[in-house]
Amino acid sequence: MARKKASSSLNQKFEQRTQELGQQIWGLLERREPTMFEKRWWDDRILSWAMADESVKVQMFRFVDVLPMLRTHESIVRHLHEYFEDVRKHLPWAARIGLELSQPNSVLGRALALNARSNARRMASRFIAGSTVEEVHRTVDRLRNENFAYTLDLLGEAVISEAEAEAYLQSYLDLITGLAPRVRKWSENVQLDWDNRGHLPRTNVSIKLSALCSQFKPTDPVGTMAAVQPRLRKLLRCAMKYDAYLHVDMEQNSYKPLTLEIFKQTLMEKEFRDFDNVGIVIQAYQPAAENDLLDLLKWVKKRKTPIWIRLVKGAYWDYETITSQYRHWPIPVFQEKWESDANFEKLTLILLENHEWLRPAFGSHNMRSLAHAIAVAHELDVPPSAYEIQMLYGMGKEQAQVFAEMGHRVRIYTPFGELIPGMAYLVRRLLENTSNDSFLRQSFTEHVNLETLMMNPSDHAKHATRKKASDESL
Repeated sequence: MARKKASSSLNQKFEQRTQELGQQIWGLLERREPTMFEKRWWDDRILSWAMADESVKVQMFRFVDVLPMLRTHESIVRHLHEYFEDVRKHLPWAARIGLELSQPNSVLGRALALNARSNARRMASRFIAGSTVEEVHRTVDRLRNENFAYTLDLLGEAVISEAEAEAYLQSYLDLITGLAPRVRKWSENVQLDWDNRGHLPRTNVSIKLSALCSQFKPTDPVGTMAAVQPRLRKLLRCAMKYDAYLHVDMEQNSYKPLTLEIFKQTLMEKEFRDFDNVGIVIQAYQPAAENDLLDLLKWVKKRKTPIWIRLVKGAYWDYETITSQYRHWPIPVFQEKWESDANFEKLTLILLENHEWLRPAFGSHNMRSLAHAIAVAHELDVPPSAYEIQMLYGMGKEQAQVFAEMGHRVRIYTPFGELIPGMAYLVRRLLENTSNDSFLRQSFTEHVNLETLMMNPSDHAKHATRKKASDESL
């Protein structure tokens, strides 16, 4: 589906407004860095140490990934020695001494194991909201009091049996029905509870379709759809009955076509065709994302009922790249960060031009990306209530506060669940937080200047082209 490009003069207005907003947001952020008296400051120091050396980072994440399966102090100490022996010289002096002096069965070894597990749990609690219903309820109450909306995501291991799929479904049904009477008691908050179309559900959950059956097979679309749809229908009926919002997360690229097809087919059914408190994710790091978005636009106009689109960069870059290289497949994601950033801005424009059909939710911690979204909305006369900003629980709270105080609805993507099933999520968040290109790392840890942080992605492209030409001329 072809679409007109924005005029040069309009793009200039977008850019000028983006830079102005960047200055404004940056000025507010500079006064909000955590201090050494806050737990997050110390957590950030640990992450800074981990990111300083690539070999240490790899080994730390390997250890964090396996830690939940280690049942004894001895096994923890043995794994610490195995993983960090070759990178010992890169560790802080205290960690080096601890490794050198500790033995699996020693008192010092026990202390080291307890400390390792305690630190991992503390880090997990930063990104994972809790493991019990009571903890979830306390978390959403706290977010509400801080002027944030939320969406809840139940973490879990890959579903390998129908019993597990039923349990996943029941957990969400219980979550929705349990939250309904609680959120009804909340005081009205116009910023969070209303958009330009009307009242928004206070209960908001995000699901993964692959967890609704034990055999989510792209090679068997008919069988997979037959297994997933009955459970998805139950969730939709529950959401409609209890005034909840249901969002379908996107996973790895191989699941995308089937996820989109199940989503579209189910919501085109007469029972659900008028339900508008529903949405899906588009991942900007995929070159195919624009076509996916335009296909959804065509479909939603045929459906005659809008949906929400959560626009994100994407969280499976390492998996997609490594898997595709190993199998000699075309890599389905951009290989340069600026390409994903540029695509995010292109898709932002499409969403805001069509916000009456595709209601935008911009999921990012990148100040440039969010400033650009707000700038485009301003120039297109799209009211702030017509879109929202989404951020991850435990990341960039200062940013979230700034955008909320500017009058935007900020929704916090809030995972909950046990530490062991949630460990894969934790590792992805740690990787994201310590990426060389992470906005949070560049702004708060490395103190990269504002001009660089706010650079137009197209300027990165020009710089890359000039560098390539220079290299080829040598």
